[in-house]
Amino acid sequence: MSEKLPELIDPVYCAQHHKAYAAQVKQTCYPRLTDQLVQADEWVKVSIKFYPYPGLAAYAFDLHLQTCLRLTCQRSLQPFGYPVDVELSGAYVESLALVDDLPEDMAVFELPAEKVSLSALIEDELLLQVPLSPMDPAASLPDYEPAVPEWDLAQQQADNDGETNPFAALKTLKPKH
Repeated sequence: MSEKLPELIDPVYCAQHHKAYAAQVKQTCYPRLTDQLVQADEWVKVSIKFYPYPGLAAYAFDLHLQTCLRLTCQRSLQPFGYPVDVELSGAYVESLALVDDLPEDMAVFELPAEKVSLSALIEDELLLQVPLSPMDPAASLPDYEPAVPEWDLAQQQADNDGETNPFAALKTLKPKH
């Protein structure tokens, strides 16, 4: 397995020639992803194969990504590993009118005039896997005892001492209808 992927690809050429790429790339190669991680020292296993979509002017691909993202748990504030294993089927189309003819579970991209950044496609898919609020399933909630407000403590102490409640006098002032 290679450690390099081509930076720019032509989806039409790749699909017509049934190109396939497989590589392991360091997470540090994806700067927007690195900003979301505690540590970016893991490898991303990437495999992608291109093919012409049968019967349409669409250039399809199957992408598989596998890595472990080091995130901060929002519950314990400790780093934890979040495994990612993604399979994405997509297609580049010349006209968005073809979208209705493609399966619903297929990601659709409009074919650009120039080449496409393969690393941007991979990074976008990895960023979509980062949860909004990462939680380590093994993390437990910290022990927590709710604080009792001082005024409530004073009220409880007065009730326990047998003193009259100062607010009880206010009830007698309330007019009765």
